[in-house]
Amino acid sequence: MHPAIINASKLILVGNISGAEKALSDIADEHGDHALSVILEDVAPKDLLAILREYDSAKETVLSLVVSPEQFARAVVLDKLYGERNKDKLRGMMNAVIYKHADTAPDYLEAIFEQKGGAGILADYFEGHYEVALNFILRAHLETTPLPFLDDENILDPEEISAFFEVFYSSENIMDKVDWGYSRTELADNDWKETLWILFHEVPDAFDHLIDEVQSRMLAACQRAAQKTEINPEALDKLLQAICNSSNDDIEESAI
Repeated sequence: MHPAIINASKLILVGNISGAEKALSDIADEHGDHALSVILEDVAPKDLLAILREYDSAKETVLSLVVSPEQFARAVVLDKLYGERNKDKLRGMMNAVIYKHADTAPDYLEAIFEQKGGAGILADYFEGHYEVALNFILRAHLETTPLPFLDDENILDPEEISAFFEVFYSSENIMDKVDWGYSRTELADNDWKETLWILFHEVPDAFDHLIDEVQSRMLAACQRAAQKTEINPEALDKLLQAICNSSNDDIEESAI
């Protein structure tokens, strides 16, 4: 194993991510980008992810420029291990890599999808944009008009969202790609809107699984919200009975 890889791994263990990045990027400075891309094949995915997570389009690293689709995919699917609810860092890292060259973006997205848990990572990427993303797919516009399953108070209704999803992905509701109102050039934001366009047009299998995952997450979220507000009659009766029994016992003890 290359000494730079061993050194980088040790630096990551002690939290010196910038030092680890430099240990690897120095290879490109000394021997060229191709040499670094070859060496990255031997870098542990978790170590590669630890470095790439600290960089985005505003703070670039040569590693983002030379990492291959397969290398990146093996690393990025481990992001869930960090357990972060906010996915901005994940999205920033992915954008920095997949949009380094516009024509290779589909290759990276497909490689991610083909990994175990890849569809989940793609859904994480769109976290916080589910509603407008579904709006765009359904109506081919970027307005934030509430979807049919959202009531006036923006509260998800389990029955309505379930019924909506039953017809949502039918042919009469999904606009054919040639009828979309936007070209990729018009949507070229190097972010989630362009990514959605690429998935729909160039990685359709990943797009299908992404929509399934998003639907499942939204339905699960609204079901959890509904359960929190529901009162189980049987549980309530048992609670009242327990309170009554406790009160009766106290009365009997006082009488004795």
